[in-house]
Amino acid sequence: MSTRRIVIDALFIAIIAIVTALIAIPIGVYGYINLSDALIMCLSVYLGPFDLFIVGALGASIADLALGYSQYAIFTFLIKGIEALIISHICKKYRPIAFILGAGWMLVGYGLTDALLGSDITLLFASILANLPQAIISLIIAFIFYIPLKRVLERSQRGSETH
Repeated sequence: MSTRRIVIDALFIAIIAIVTALIAIPIGVYGYINLSDALIMCLSVYLGPFDLFIVGALGASIADLALGYSQYAIFTFLIKGIEALIISHICKKYRPIAFILGAGWMLVGYGLTDALLGSDITLLFASILANLPQAIISLIIAFIFYIPLKRVLERSQRGSETH
C-alpha cells in the first residue's frame, strides 16, 4: 500500500467520522441517524473493496466513540465494513442493487445489534423502522451524487494521464 493510498484512506476516514458525528440525529437510546451510509455508497466510485471496508468501518466506528455510543463501535465496524464490501463487489455492474443491498444489510445489522444489546427480539423490528429514514436518505443522496462523482473521477484520471 502506497503512502498516497494511506493518506487518501485516512482523509476519507476523517471525513466519514466528522460528517457522521456532525449530522447525528438521536433515535432514543439505541443509536442515531447519520450520513455514513451515503458516504460509503458515494466513495464506492473511488475506493476498492479493501479500502472502502477500512474507511467505512473505521470512520463510522470513530463517530460512535466520539458521540458516546461505544457499545455500538465494534458492531458498527462490522456492519459498515460488510456494507462496504457488499457495495463495492456488486457496484461495478449493478449500482442500484448494490446500494439497496448495502442499505438493507445496514438495517438488518443494526436491528440484530439492538436486539442483542437490548436482550429483546422485538427491538429488531423497532430498530429497522427507526433506521429506515437513514437508509432512504442515504440511497437518495447516493443516487444523486454517484454519477457526477464518477464523471469527475474519470476526468481527473484522464487529466493526470496527459501530464
